[in-house]
Amino acid sequence: MKILVLAPYYPQPGRLFGGIFNERSVLALNELCDGVEVIVPRPYVPPFVASCLPRWKAYALIPSFEIRNRIRVYRPAYPLIPKVGGAFWMDSAAFLFCRSVAKKMHRRARFDAILSFDLAGAGGLAWRIGADLKIPAAGWATGGDLNFPAVSSYGRAVARTLRKLDIVFYQSHELLKKAASLLGRVTSEMSHDRHTVLPRGISLPPRLSRNETRHRLRAELGITDEQVVVLNVGRICREKGAFDLIDAVSLAAAKDPRISCVLVGSHPAFDETIAVQKYLDKIPAIKERVSLLPACAPDKVWEYLCVADIFAFPSIYKGEGMPNSLLEAMAMQVPVVAFAIPPVLEVDAGEGALCMVPPLDANLFADAILRLANSPEERARLAEKAKSRVMSRFLTRKNMATALEQLTHVLHEQHRSEAAWRPVLPTAADGEN
Repeated sequence: MKILVLAPYYPQPGRLFGGIFNERSVLALNELCDGVEVIVPRPYVPPFVASCLPRWKAYALIPSFEIRNRIRVYRPAYPLIPKVGGAFWMDSAAFLFCRSVAKKMHRRARFDAILSFDLAGAGGLAWRIGADLKIPAAGWATGGDLNFPAVSSYGRAVARTLRKLDIVFYQSHELLKKAASLLGRVTSEMSHDRHTVLPRGISLPPRLSRNETRHRLRAELGITDEQVVVLNVGRICREKGAFDLIDAVSLAAAKDPRISCVLVGSHPAFDETIAVQKYLDKIPAIKERVSLLPACAPDKVWEYLCVADIFAFPSIYKGEGMPNSLLEAMAMQVPVVAFAIPPVLEVDAGEGALCMVPPLDANLFADAILRLANSPEERARLAEKAKSRVMSRFLTRKNMATALEQLTHVLHEQHRSEAAWRPVLPTAADGEN
């Protein structure tokens, strides 16, 4: 089977790590099928705009085509007017400007099916191109793509996509519930044949010399062996809990001076790094205990996880689909403290693999950090359960194989349906009779 993948984000020169989990899914698919190619629509950026705004400057650096990790990645440009008709530009307009590229790719590669990562940014493009090429189209609901009111233009576009796609995968049951709501249904009314809960998952951790990596990187960061490091990896913004985490660490460090915090993921053009730095300036007692580090290569994340004693996941983002940074920490056997939002509850599934506290309660988050900081035994217990949970349910290669099985079934059903409706033409022998 050959797959055409559509994605709104994929690593590119202006943002090397944006869409990295889309790329990891593509690489896993490529190992399992006959070939994968990718289309990532890129906003057209007039030169005068690119020179004024950091984000648009990053867009201007995106190449129209590249071969990245042996995968052909096409990035046709489409117009986008910020804050004006956003759903139209990402849905209908993107199709008009990507259609010819998709057709040329299909004539050469002969794709069997289409798979989109994200229903809002690529789902509408997927079902339209699928209809145009007459091949099945599937989509993966990743998180924020279902976080729209049903009456909004985005909500209507996503609902249309949910009706048009041949099959939809959801990272969590919470996302399936949101999809049902957009369609005016309840979850039990969603067809199990077309709507499947299937997390994309994470890659297996690399083999690292954990002690050596821990000591080396702690020395580089100026962290002593006695310090208890609370690590967070991800976008630096309010919805992802950056300010709540600073408050919790401040409270915890006031009672245990060993506690420090490392936040990895700063990208000022795309997040709230500057606001967080200003917030830290207002709390002199904690400023020296919090390190704000730039977004890094995916391989480097595994090294930072070796540094950590506790992983903090204070996200309150309503569009959280399935938190990959949390899963990576669990896979590396780093005990986790997290706000008990729906996807986190689903990851734990009552197994007791995570330490969870009510959302937005910095005091209880601080208490949980302190408890784990002073209990190596509890940290070890959580770490063991966490790794077992990830290995059983959240591995990318295993879950991509499941998705391919379901896509293959859809393809076979389509061929069977076409054969049943194909007219039987008279043969020469029939004419003689």
